[in-house]
Amino acid sequence: MAAKIIRFPVDPRTRAQGTGRATEGGASLDLVIELADTDPALFRCATVRADDSLADLHALIADLFGWDGAHNYFFSHGSNRYEDPALFRSRDPLISRCLKLYSAADVPLGNVLDGTEAPLFYAYNLGNCWELRISVRKDVALEQFG
Repeated sequence: MAAKIIRFPVDPRTRAQGTGRATEGGASLDLVIELADTDPALFRCATVRADDSLADLHALIADLFGWDGAHNYFFSHGSNRYEDPALFRSRDPLISRCLKLYSAADVPLGNVLDGTEAPLFYAYNLGNCWELRISVRKDVALEQFG
């Protein structure tokens, strides 16, 4: 009698660099989301789970700023670009790998905001190009204040 092997589906949200998904579980990130080049500064703060995708962050940002979320968007961090899944699907897969383009729905926040000081940039409504800077909020230690 032959054994039947049932393969479990692989989690598609892999790290952009090709390694496994973040394993923080219930870890959370406190974010500062700031509209770039505005005076006075316009920002929002939010707490998100590290295993939420960048597409989930897009939906949150649209809600925080009162946008309808219907326009294309992309995130950039270093030399990597994480695109709206609809925009990403229209690209040639080979070119996407060469240019370091990834689908925002496949990448968890914890894999992008992994403790580096470099902010994550977000562009929304590519015609008008709203640009936001996203960084992890670091609380100042109370010992500094005596």
